[in-house]
Amino acid sequence: MRLLVLFLLILSPMFADHDEYDEHKYEKYHLPLDVSYLQLNDKQYKEIKHIVKKFKHKHKEFHEKKEKARKKISKLFLSDSFDRDEFVRLSNRLKTISTEIQADFFEKIHKLLTPKQKKRFVKYMKEWEVE
Repeated sequence: MRLLVLFLLILSPMFADHDEYDEHKYEKYHLPLDVSYLQLNDKQYKEIKHIVKKFKHKHKEFHEKKEKARKKISKLFLSDSFDRDEFVRLSNRLKTISTEIQADFFEKIHKLLTPKQKKRFVKYMKEWEVE
């Protein structure tokens, strides 16, 4: 029995996972809004850190506006008559703001990344959507 355990211990490193860079490694352990999979140089990292910080701040402001709009929409719905035009205006305003935030972010990121980094970024683009 000891011999079997010793044999298995000797063989286990052969089947262990290694940590060399692998495109799919990040898919398994990826954290939301993380850019480590891009393998940025120092200059890129500093600039993207600043861009992501601004993005998060704008995202927070957007959610505050979205909450105010939801309250207004609730009041519209609870009133005696539903103002369809006001509802459409509020909804379109939110969509426009979210699209602008996302477009500004993608434009800034696009300028910084290499073609190879852009390919990696595209795999996780969905997590940067403003909702």
